[in-house]
Amino acid sequence: MPRLDAERLSLWRDWQRAATLAERTIDEALTESDEMPLAWFEVLASLQRAGGTMRVGELCTEVGAVPSSLSRRLDRLEQVSWVQRKPAPNSTDGRAVDVTLTKEGRDMWRDANVTYRRMVQQVFASKLTDTDIAAITRVLGKLSAE
Repeated sequence: MPRLDAERLSLWRDWQRAATLAERTIDEALTESDEMPLAWFEVLASLQRAGGTMRVGELCTEVGAVPSSLSRRLDRLEQVSWVQRKPAPNSTDGRAVDVTLTKEGRDMWRDANVTYRRMVQQVFASKLTDTDIAAITRVLGKLSAE
């Protein structure tokens, strides 16, 4: 295993900086054009990909949030009627909760998805060649392997 040298440490910092800058840029665009922060969009998008409903625990994993942070996010999304929380059917202990995307939430996701895709193209995809994509895919595969 290679040791953590200055080059690898510098690459790690550059990776973090690039990801943070891209996220901030996308967040600003979503907030400005759709009045929706990226963190809210990620919840709506995860629910949309899952067919409209997910358990809270699955949603935490999907959006990379701790339960308390996601709970506050879901409180806000419920206040604007974009999601709804209900006890999960067939829960053995009654504590499991399903989060469902409402019609209003689906409409907001659809509108914001246009901005999101445009910004991902601008800050990420347009800067990468097919060779870059293949290399990043390979690297991410290594990083996510357990």
